[in-house]
Amino acid sequence: MWKLKKILEALDLVIVGAEWGEGKRAKWLSSYTVACKKDGNLVEIGKVSTGMKEKAGEGATFEQLTKELRKLITEEKGKTVKVKPQVVVEVAYEEVQKSPTYTSGYALRFPRVLRVRIDKPVSEINTIKDVEAIYKMQRKGKWAFFLIFGKNFLLLCYYWH
Repeated sequence: MWKLKKILEALDLVIVGAEWGEGKRAKWLSSYTVACKKDGNLVEIGKVSTGMKEKAGEGATFEQLTKELRKLITEEKGKTVKVKPQVVVEVAYEEVQKSPTYTSGYALRFPRVLRVRIDKPVSEINTIKDVEAIYKMQRKGKWAFFLIFGKNFLLLCYYWH
């Protein structure tokens, strides 16, 4: 079986909020609101709930991230929490779209956490200018990157479009 996924430059974003999961994820914060920088402030750019692992040994887990975020909770209303912006995550996505839903004016389509960036301070996360540049690049046609997943391999391909 083959899977073809278009890839754009991943963004380093900070978690500013989260939601408690449901069902088997009920004990974990499993949907994260992420933000980028704009003029010294943080502006939300979306929610991401995929990419984290459920079992230890597979990468960063919901349990590990919940443990970190629980210490940073500043407000809790129902299932939603706000957290101090201290945890940076690298987020992949399919596309940047304009959106009135988030304070940045943009949203990430099909976002997924690639990894928790313990090596990166919040001061070095991506800015709204980075997001705007990616948005404009998508519209003009530039290099496109694809990952091809096979049963026993992973292939990165790119072309000009």
